[in-house]
Amino acid sequence: MKEGNCFSFRTRRQINMKKFILFFITAVAFSQSPTDLAGIKICIDPGHGGHNAANDRHVVPDVGSDFWESESNFQKALLLRPLLQARGATVFLTRETNDYPTDVDPTLTQRWQFANANNVTWFHSIHSNALGAANSGTNYTLVLVKENISTRQPAFPQDVTMANLIYNNIRARNRTSSWGGNILPGVALDYTFYGGPNGGFNLGVMNGLTMPGELSEGSFHDFYPETRRLLNNDYRKSEAYGIYNGFLEYFNVPFDTLGIICGTQKNGSTPINNIAVRLMPVNKLYTGDAFNNGYFLFDSLAPGNYQVIFETQGYSKDTVNVVLLASTKKVDSVFPANRATGISRTSNIVITFLKPVDTTVVKSAFSISPSVPGTIVWNAERTVLTFIPSGKYLYKKDYTVTIAGYGESRQPSVFVDNTTVTSNVGVANFGTTFQTEQLPPYLTLTQPKPNDTAFVVTKQIGFKFSVSMDTASVRSAFLIVPAVSGSMDWSQNNTVLLFTADHPLPYNTNFTVTMGGAAKSIYGVEFDANKDSIGGDPYVLTFKTQSDPTSVEDEARSPLTYKLSQNYPNPFNPSTTIYFEIPEKQRVVLKVFDIVGREVATLVDAELNAGRYSKVFDASRLSSGMYFYRIGTTNYREVKKMMLMK
Repeated sequence: MKEGNCFSFRTRRQINMKKFILFFITAVAFSQSPTDLAGIKICIDPGHGGHNAANDRHVVPDVGSDFWESESNFQKALLLRPLLQARGATVFLTRETNDYPTDVDPTLTQRWQFANANNVTWFHSIHSNALGAANSGTNYTLVLVKENISTRQPAFPQDVTMANLIYNNIRARNRTSSWGGNILPGVALDYTFYGGPNGGFNLGVMNGLTMPGELSEGSFHDFYPETRRLLNNDYRKSEAYGIYNGFLEYFNVPFDTLGIICGTQKNGSTPINNIAVRLMPVNKLYTGDAFNNGYFLFDSLAPGNYQVIFETQGYSKDTVNVVLLASTKKVDSVFPANRATGISRTSNIVITFLKPVDTTVVKSAFSISPSVPGTIVWNAERTVLTFIPSGKYLYKKDYTVTIAGYGESRQPSVFVDNTTVTSNVGVANFGTTFQTEQLPPYLTLTQPKPNDTAFVVTKQIGFKFSVSMDTASVRSAFLIVPAVSGSMDWSQNNTVLLFTADHPLPYNTNFTVTMGGAAKSIYGVEFDANKDSIGGDPYVLTFKTQSDPTSVEDEARSPLTYKLSQNYPNPFNPSTTIYFEIPEKQRVVLKVFDIVGREVATLVDAELNAGRYSKVFDASRLSSGMYFYRIGTTNYREVKKMMLMK
């Protein structure tokens, strides 16, 4: 992290001192909009609690300076709440105090339960990070989202977009270092983050959320320069602005019309205590703290010309001119909308401007990343740009469209060099990001395997898909011939389908099961049977059920007797084979009963010729325990027991 916030300025110390004072200044102005966050309910969770060493992080960067993460998180939440409320949001805090031992410090479970009980739109937990070593030297921002352990994907896909926006906005405010993340820049899936490729754990504070949510680690509080800044409540407010701006961007609410000027004052590389910085012409005086951070902040500033005057005692007075420019807006609408997902791989990009533009300039400023070949056409009024791709976008890929200098200015910047200030604000780049549709779903496994010639008649027919499926479309696309009535059951993530027939399938029968191309993923992408990345073609599964029980030995071997053999294997799971023989043609009934005498299966009820027979008993749907099987003919009855162990 750079020391301070953005830009440098040097001045002379009074009298004999020849050392330098270094200033960093950021100027931010935002666009005006009539929209707000009305109807949005947000739960803010200040992480940890109560200056309690058992449930807190305590750092002492200097003698007499005590940093507690709980207090820093709590103050950020108190500063963030009114910012969101001023834009119409309803805000809940998971805790309202931070005074151990009298504060109410909810458990991690109670925090997400509180969010669920209030049926909020979004949940956000505020933290700062640490390596566990004093003055670690590391100081980046990261945001964690909940991972679905079974799919290794975000539990709420919206989390990733919001987390990335919060990451970028915190960094824009406090100039923390960048971090790569494991899913997007600055964003990590928690299970993978804590355990690597073999997995770890989900963050408890988000474990049971029924709405999207994330946890931000704004910076590293065990890096002493950052520890000292985090003791300044205005620096915490700067991070609160970052989180706040992330929410505004996500919900398409333009930033505030008022701007910020902030920075740090140093003697060489050492921050100065008790600074005095005046902002003119509004005549606001900022008096710094004694925590060795030199930080100052002025906010709620209208666009205009300002002078930052450094009046710190013992140093010469110096002035830096700063220009906050009001932003302008030239783009009226765009398709695909920002953060849109599931966009067709052949969609045009359409950008509508409020007024006619210089088509040559805009065309030269237009770019799409990753690069896609295509053609730009205009309407007669020069207000609508249409980009027509000459090929197809990649599957499930993030694309960013940028037109340099023709969008909405959100973060004007100022460069300070000695006593001269120049502004490169103008109108900032216009940008929109969208994600194309995912790869078409395909089958990774079937039960039975294709062309099985002895499928057990009591088994279920199963399909495993590559992605989560739209169950309604799959049901309508499913066909079995000859027709069989039954029910469909899905795994929790809608990737495994089991069709259970109402009755055992008939013996020695050819079946054809078709999964039509109209079956779709949850994102609406049509089924791809042959894995050629083109959806819409059906998959056909053919199989044949097992034959009726037949003789297991040559009937020439004699003499045949009445005999019921012990099943094999025994104990078994889930199937076993029962052997029997009869010396003459007659009707045979073979049934299975549970321990209390209830019939659970009829395996044979038919007239059989003399011979030796076997019958497979599948107990997939039964629970573990003792069972009895009984054979009955005109002249013979016998019972044996067997053990099912699952």
